[in-house]
Amino acid sequence: MAWLELPRDKAGFVRRECPRCQRNFKTRPNRHDPGMLQRLLAGYFPFENVHEAYTAEELPAWHCLYCGHRALPDAWLTPEQSAHVEHMARSWANHVRYEQLAYVQRTLSQNPHPTFVSVAPEPLPRPLPPDEEVLRTLPMLCCGDEVQASWDWDAPLVCPRCGAHHGGLSGRRQVTLEFVPE
Repeated sequence: MAWLELPRDKAGFVRRECPRCQRNFKTRPNRHDPGMLQRLLAGYFPFENVHEAYTAEELPAWHCLYCGHRALPDAWLTPEQSAHVEHMARSWANHVRYEQLAYVQRTLSQNPHPTFVSVAPEPLPRPLPPDEEVLRTLPMLCCGDEVQASWDWDAPLVCPRCGAHHGGLSGRRQVTLEFVPE
């Protein structure tokens, strides 16, 4: 049986992409990721019972690390992650459909004249490869969490979880050296 999870880098961070500014940053996986993936899968999977497809827990909105845009967790997937979730859901749907149709073939003694032939679906997609890009790890003191930001971002940051604003980055300042002729 295959499962679905967002790919992590070597440090355990998951890539996110802002739906407004399209900048990438990384956060640690959190307890709301499975509920978000379940909601996305249910949207693509045509055989669900709607009352069983969603968790009772409300998913909190997240904020962009750079521009502060606020959106529900499923808006933060990269295009590659979103396409993978859709491909996985459609593949699972094909496997369910096949099993439903193959049941008739397995019970031919009860129905010796089937009017169709079930065709085995393609194998389920492989998981996405681990994320390899290295970003700068920064602490979010407000929530006690860490994020990874682009190396070239020096402007203030917004905590993805609570929306608290953090000043410019400390420890990485650009210094201009000027040679003075003597």
